[in-house]
Amino acid sequence: MKKYLYAALFITSAMLAGCSKSEPEPEPAEQVIGSYTVEKLTEAIKYATSTSEYAETTNYPVKGKTSTGISYEVNAVLDVAKTASNIVTVTFTQTAKLSNGQTEKSNSAFTGIELKKIEGSSGEFDMLDTGVKIGTIGKNAITIEEVTNDKDSSGVAYTYTFRITGKKAQ
Repeated sequence: MKKYLYAALFITSAMLAGCSKSEPEPEPAEQVIGSYTVEKLTEAIKYATSTSEYAETTNYPVKGKTSTGISYEVNAVLDVAKTASNIVTVTFTQTAKLSNGQTEKSNSAFTGIELKKIEGSSGEFDMLDTGVKIGTIGKNAITIEEVTNDKDSSGVAYTYTFRITGKKAQ
């Protein structure tokens, strides 16, 4: 009888132990890989001697006509690929489709981007390039922002900001 009691207790314990374990969280890179459709690209400049900032935002897709009357549509995506468990490469690809059948593509990549979980968040990460934050990614959204401080030819200091935002393609 004790043999059956011990067997029942062992089986019950094993079942309870199996239920109490939670699944491990996927690696940071696994949580964010995929294609993100670019919604906006913003360039801004602010001089140290000025109280205002000049900014220009391009909303995607961009549609228009060339001076020769050829219609075009420009789309952009940010493709995020895993390099290591917490390292990704982000490739910005811009594609122009012309009404004459031509397609033009250009791309550039941000390599070796480290993902660091944002404290208190679920599935959101800071993106770091050699320890410097250049954006955030997670919850189906991405923002890349590069800020440069420099001086113009006359020695006036300015801050230049380049920002790309996008949503994960569904």
